[in-house]
Amino acid sequence: MANIIETARAEHAYNKYVKGLESVAGLVDTLTGPGPFTIFVPTDAAFDSLSNDQQANLFADPGKLARVLKYHIVPGYYTADDLLDRLFLKTLEGQRLRVWSDVSEIPLGEEEIVGGGDALSYIASDTVTTSVRESIKINGGHVLQANVIADNGIIHVIDKVLVPQFTML
Repeated sequence: MANIIETARAEHAYNKYVKGLESVAGLVDTLTGPGPFTIFVPTDAAFDSLSNDQQANLFADPGKLARVLKYHIVPGYYTADDLLDRLFLKTLEGQRLRVWSDVSEIPLGEEEIVGGGDALSYIASDTVTTSVRESIKINGGHVLQANVIADNGIIHVIDKVLVPQFTML
């Protein structure tokens, strides 16, 4: 298996985040270390949702870029199931990310399932669990792909670039 940086490079869906990591002194060294780390990696489309000026401003300022990238990294190993039991996660940047699930907004069907069999109970609970997992949000960004496993951590792909408080893009 590969470390988090190698795993992120291999995916090719978040090249802008990886390029940013490679341009900030010390971040690649940190993330190739023993960890474990949980990284919420924004897709290239998430970066593209920022204006061209915002992207240029972010990548031109090494201090700001480092703060934004570190805000996506949490020390520790948190799977999607672990995230359901968290309200906040402290980042390498120092501030906290808010974790929640919008499962109440997901229609689970209107038919009531009646039955006492263990198999039916297992299927129903597994379906709900899957729906809950797919509804996880990190600071308002949806988790698009969860639990990309690496040797020294785990990656969750999100649809939003997370910006720490008091950081203007």
